[in-house]
Amino acid sequence: MSERAARAVFDLILIKVNAANGAEAQEATPKVARSLEEAVTEWRKLIAVHWKPGSRISAESHLRAHIMPKLGSVAVADLTAKRLQDFVGEITAGRSGKRIVNIMATLNSVLRHARMWGWDVPRVSFAELSMPKVVKAPVKTIAASDIRRLIAAADEPLKTILRVLASTGMRINEVLALKVEDLDFDRKIIHVQHSVSPDGTLGTPKSEASKADVPMPDALTKILRAFLENKAYRENPLGLVFSNRNNRPYSDNKLREYHLAPLLESLKIRRVGFHAIRHAVASELIESGAPITVVRDQLRHSDVRITLGIYGHVIGNSQRNAVNRLAKRLVA
Repeated sequence: MSERAARAVFDLILIKVNAANGAEAQEATPKVARSLEEAVTEWRKLIAVHWKPGSRISAESHLRAHIMPKLGSVAVADLTAKRLQDFVGEITAGRSGKRIVNIMATLNSVLRHARMWGWDVPRVSFAELSMPKVVKAPVKTIAASDIRRLIAAADEPLKTILRVLASTGMRINEVLALKVEDLDFDRKIIHVQHSVSPDGTLGTPKSEASKADVPMPDALTKILRAFLENKAYRENPLGLVFSNRNNRPYSDNKLREYHLAPLLESLKIRRVGFHAIRHAVASELIESGAPITVVRDQLRHSDVRITLGIYGHVIGNSQRNAVNRLAKRLVA
């Protein structure tokens, strides 16, 4: 063997030895123990910052009230299925199943991204954890007759806000975010483009499907034109249809607590929120015979199954009434 060939063989052996020694050294080097608090800090900077304000506020509530007090100092490497199941048990008492699921969803997002960054996080399927049963809350609605009473008794701008809600089925924060430019009086269309976020800023609607056009009924067209010419309308830099004294969007919470709730009490109507009017609109449309796809489009649900899941009971009543009318004509 030539000297050149021998040196090549020696170099190859040396490379293999060094690689083996490097691997052993790497295995012997302990991984840095990172706490959940560190993961949350990175998650806030890299992930949560891109979430909608409402989602961020909810996640911060979960972190502040539940996750950080109990798990903040724990190493992410120690968050095994057993430790996470213990955490579920610790926070379950006195809280709804939906609340627990939402808290765990926030924790899952933090751990999932930490794992993507190469942190030593056990692979735990959150779907396999034993969780409290999520009980579907009953739909709170309000009778059409009571909506008419509310509108008749309300002062501006609540009166016009209620009229928009009852004519379109829009969400309250979509109505409060309406701009004058969103009202197409020529085509009689309302462009739903924004929604008031919990922090009082104008954000996007609930989903991509929610960002759509809805018909503006003739009666509502006249009402909105009159409101914009009324002294109750405040011109403002944002171009809002409904603006408070600070030229900002109204808060749905304050509007409900200080205006809607007292009005309901004075009229002896069961206390409900603005969303009850949206449910009433859907129920009225279904009862009037509108196809479920039309109801879906009016409410701007992304899937007709969402509409069916919420208003299936109304469809059942509508079907029963239709069959009764049929029997009267053909059998009685």
